[in-house]
Amino acid sequence: MSDGVVLRRRFTAGERTFCVIGESWFDRASGEWKARVLFVPVDRSLPRGVASGALLHGARRDDVLRRLAKVSDRDLATAFHAIALPLPRRARGR
Repeated sequence: MSDGVVLRRRFTAGERTFCVIGESWFDRASGEWKARVLFVPVDRSLPRGVASGALLHGARRDDVLRRLAKVSDRDLATAFHAIALPLPRRARGR
């Protein structure tokens, strides 16, 4: 089960602009609720959206969602810079 909520309609990291979505899910292996953030480019600076690793975890979904709603811009910037970004596609025939 997954649950997504828009955290920032526009978030800028460097010269890129994103819509930031928070997503929570239950991890059966650990028995915990976890949350990550998805960065969806609105400026076409990346070929697709990218996701952070698990930023938050807790025993109850409500606690994780409440903490996710309070994530700061600084936390989002740190999460974004920790992501290995996809390489741009090469033009064919080169």
